[in-house]
Amino acid sequence: MFYEDAIAATQGFSQTFLDALTRFDATICLITDSSPPIIPTFSTQHPHPIQSILTWLQRTLLQN
Repeated sequence: MFYEDAIAATQGFSQTFLDALTRFDATICLITDSSPPIIPTFSTQHPHPIQSILTWLQRTLLQN
């Protein structure tokens, strides 16, 4: 899980970083308000972010 600090000036994750993440054979997600289409992303504005992430993790781990 990678988190983009909401307090700092948000620039988003670089495309190079996102491309590197796709090479891992693991369960990886981002917490950010931008939405790269290749990696599961959870918004900092979601009303229940922890529950959403846990549900995603459970589904992902059960599939593997």
